[in-house]
Amino acid sequence: MASPQPHSRSNTPSIAPPMRRPLEEDHAPAVSSPLNPNPDPSARARPKAPQREQREKRETLKKREASAHTRGSTPNPKNKQDPASAPSPMRYSIPEPKYADYDPPKDGLFASHEPLPIFAPDGITELRKPIDHAWNKKGYKYTHCVADPYFRHKQFYRQSDSRPYGPRMSHEDSDKSFHFDDSGTVFTTEKGWRMGRGNVVAREGRMYYEVKILKGIPIEGPPPGGETVPGPHIRMGWARREAPLDAPVGYDGYSYGITDSRFETIHRSRPNKIFKPLPKGAKSKHAKARPPHGRPMPVELITDQHVHEGDVIGLEIQLPSLSLHRKVVEGIYNPAVDVGDGFDAVASVKDPLNIDKPLDIIRDRIPVPYKGNFYFEQLDYTCTKSVEAYHDRGPVPKINPSPNHEDVGLRSLPNSHVKVYKNGKEVGIAFENILAFLPPASAPATQPGARPGYDDGMVGYFPAISAFNGGICQVNFGPDLWCPPDEMLIQREKDTEMFGSSTSEPPISEGRKLRAIGERFKEQIAEDVVWDIIDEVDFFTQDGAWEYKGDALGVTEGKSTPKARGFANPDDNLGVEVGKRY
Repeated sequence: MASPQPHSRSNTPSIAPPMRRPLEEDHAPAVSSPLNPNPDPSARARPKAPQREQREKRETLKKREASAHTRGSTPNPKNKQDPASAPSPMRYSIPEPKYADYDPPKDGLFASHEPLPIFAPDGITELRKPIDHAWNKKGYKYTHCVADPYFRHKQFYRQSDSRPYGPRMSHEDSDKSFHFDDSGTVFTTEKGWRMGRGNVVAREGRMYYEVKILKGIPIEGPPPGGETVPGPHIRMGWARREAPLDAPVGYDGYSYGITDSRFETIHRSRPNKIFKPLPKGAKSKHAKARPPHGRPMPVELITDQHVHEGDVIGLEIQLPSLSLHRKVVEGIYNPAVDVGDGFDAVASVKDPLNIDKPLDIIRDRIPVPYKGNFYFEQLDYTCTKSVEAYHDRGPVPKINPSPNHEDVGLRSLPNSHVKVYKNGKEVGIAFENILAFLPPASAPATQPGARPGYDDGMVGYFPAISAFNGGICQVNFGPDLWCPPDEMLIQREKDTEMFGSSTSEPPISEGRKLRAIGERFKEQIAEDVVWDIIDEVDFFTQDGAWEYKGDALGVTEGKSTPKARGFANPDDNLGVEVGKRY
C-alpha cells in the first residue's frame, strides 16, 4: 500500500482538503491584506472560551479505604484561612503543687564574711553574702515563682519576687562572690574582676542610673609611680544577659563599660576615650567617625581624669523604639525611609492592632524547687560565634557592625548611644551604634528544646557593675537621684505645671524623655502580670475552655517533680527534657 502523499505547501487546493481545526483564538488580522482580503469580523468578536478550573486532585477509593479515610475527612480547599496567630509557650508534665507551695517565697539567706565581717566605709552597714540562691549559670536563668490556684492551666505557677522589693542589684544575676547590704544597692567582692547586673532592663527610650564610689581610687589620686599592689577598683556600664559574670563589664562585645582609672571607655577589652562632639568645621586635633554616614567629625577627647571615692557617675543609654529595632533585626531597615528613632511612627490605618503580624512574648520556663523555694528555670541567651569573632581582641578590629550587616548578631541600632555624667554634669559620649539585642540577635543555648527567635520580655541592656579587690560602690536606680542631670530637673518642672498653662512648646514623646531606670521596675511587674494572664488564657483555650474537666484524681503517671538542671550533675542525667508537653 502506497504511503499518503504529504500536503502541498502551495496555495493550490488539493482534491481532498484536510479537516480544519476549530478556531480557538482569533488570529485574523485587524486590517485586510492581499493574502486575506476578507477577514471574518465575527471571529474577532467571538468571546474567548473561559479557562477551565483546575480539578481537585483526590485520592482513589482504594487509597482512602486503605488509610481508613472517609469522604467527610477530605480537606475542603474553599475553607477560609485562619488569621495569623502567635506561638505559645511550652508546657511541661509536672504534678500539682502541694499546700506548702502556695506560701509566699521565703526570704533569702545571707551569711557574714569569715573570719572577719565586711563593712561599708561608714563602719555600720555590713555586707553579707547570699547563700542557697539559684544563681544564673550554665546557660540557665532563674526567677522566683509561686503557686497560685487561679493559674490552673498554667500549671499553677506565676512569677514572683523576693525581698528586698524594688529596683536593685539582682542576687541571682550577680557573681557568687558578691556581698550585699540589706537594700541590695551596696556591694563588693574580695576577688578579681566580677560583675553583677540589676533587676531592671532598658529596652527602648532613654534610661539613666547612678553609681557612687565608696571605696576605690583615693581622692588624692593614685600613687605617682603607679600601684605597686593592686588596689580596689570599680567599673560601671551596661550589659546584656550574654555577658559573663566572672569578667569585668566591657570585657566582650555584649557589654559597654567605664573605667575608674583614667576615666576611659572599655568595650571588647579595648580602652578608648570619652568625647564631646564639636560643631562641623570646628578646629580640633581629633576626629571620630560618627553616624549616620560614618564620616570623621571634629571631637574633643576627655583625658587626664580619674573617678575618685565620693564621685557620682551617671550613665545614660539611648535606644530606638522597639518597632524600629525589629526592622533592624528582620533585615528590612532602610536608612533613607526609617529616619529618626522610631518614636514618631504612626500605626497602620489598615492594621492598627498589628493583627496580621502579632508580636508576642514567649517564655519557655518550668517551675523547679531549689533550697526551699520554687524558681522558673529557662534557657538563657548565650554568646554566638559571630559576636565572639567580633570581640576577638586583636590589634585591629576585623568586623564593623552596622544596621544592615549581613549577620543579624552584628547589626547595630541607629540613634543609640551611651552618655556619661560626673556629679550631675554631662561629660560626653562614650559609645554610639549599640549592638541590637532582640532575637534572633540574641540566641538561646544550643540544647534540646531550645527555640531561637523568641523574645521573653527581659532581653535588653541591664545596669552592670564590676568590682575588683575590695572595691565598694552603691547604685541608685531612682527615682530620687543624688545628682540628677539638668535635663531631668527641667523636665520635672514641665511635668508638674498646671494643665492649661500657656506653653508654646510641643509635648515630648515618652521615648525621648530621660528617665531613671528604676521607673521600669513597676512597668516590668505590670508586664509580668499581663503575660502570665495571657499564657493562662492561651492554655485555658488549648485545654478545651469550659469543657476542660482536669485530670482524674490519683493520676500521676508520667509526672514527677522536676529538678533544676543548672545545678544538677550532668553525669547524673537529672532533670526534665525541655519541650515535653502534656
